[in-house]
Amino acid sequence: MAAKKIRYGVLGGGFRAAFYLRIALEAPDLFEVCGQVTHYPEKTAKYRGLLGVRLYDSAAALVQAEAPDFLVVSIRRPREPENDPMIDLVKLDIPLLMETPAAFTVEGLDRIYEICRGKKVQVAEQLHAQAEIAAVIAVANSGILGSVTQVDAAFHHTYHCLNVVRKILNLTFENAEIRAKRYCFPVVQGYTRGGIAETEQLVTETRDFALLDFNGKLVNYNYENNQIRAFVRSPHICVRGERGEIHDRTVRWLAGHKDLRMYTWERLYGGAQSNMEPLHFRGLMGEGRWLYLNLYPYTRLSDEEIAVATITEKMAAYVEEGKSFCSMAEACQDQYLSLMIEKSAVEGKPLVTETRIWAE
Repeated sequence: MAAKKIRYGVLGGGFRAAFYLRIALEAPDLFEVCGQVTHYPEKTAKYRGLLGVRLYDSAAALVQAEAPDFLVVSIRRPREPENDPMIDLVKLDIPLLMETPAAFTVEGLDRIYEICRGKKVQVAEQLHAQAEIAAVIAVANSGILGSVTQVDAAFHHTYHCLNVVRKILNLTFENAEIRAKRYCFPVVQGYTRGGIAETEQLVTETRDFALLDFNGKLVNYNYENNQIRAFVRSPHICVRGERGEIHDRTVRWLAGHKDLRMYTWERLYGGAQSNMEPLHFRGLMGEGRWLYLNLYPYTRLSDEEIAVATITEKMAAYVEEGKSFCSMAEACQDQYLSLMIEKSAVEGKPLVTETRIWAE
């Protein structure tokens, strides 16, 4: 954990902005929200009141009054380029942590990359820091599976998923042949961003199937529109190398061609049964060792909130040391691949991606 308190301002007041206030409530010795700019103050009023966060009329006023370490830009990305707030924000000469997606079109990705080129900007891609995903990445990169060449990915949507897949397969800006299909299926609606409906509703959800071939490294992408919130749609990931595979939480590999090894990792909690600690998530353990250890013990944070806290610390390290964890170039590549999956699915034909300007 960071040696000093991390002070940041929040631009925006919606669903994602609230995460940055909640982590400050749960870990006040580490995180401090020193100001907020929002057109919808009522949405975060409860958190802001508990934290004593002051509202400001503009990012410039917040920066001048509070001198934060960085700003979290959690504002809906505009579809019209002339309305992009990043044009003015990068002129403030303060590091920015910008929420995803980078843009909604390929042309928009080119523009946002040019706007942020040479500026201190990182993108808030936190899925790789979630406990289960972090464990998969760690095992995949440990070498016990041999050379990893295949991923079955049915655990999150598009650019979030592709950011993780690129880490598993050690991909940067390589091009891919993409073949995608889109189908629609009925499903009983469960939890959504707006909560859960009072009555049972049958809704139609889209499911995209895509095969991405990165010159022999294969990604089998399979995702339903509301899958991460649906009660009856479970996440799935399978990673394969020539010596073994990860199948969700189970790892199998060959120590020798006749010597099979395997284990399934488990989630461990404090505060269960007769344990007198406060209830909290400890981490993931497999084969007698920690594959993931929660760095925020005794906090009531969900996996997603822990991941947001993790990248907020990474942003502070980036400000101090310049160590990038998700550059604008990486975020553009993730979203570009997701846009190409959608294009292939809608047009019903394969395509090959092209090297873009951010690959420099």
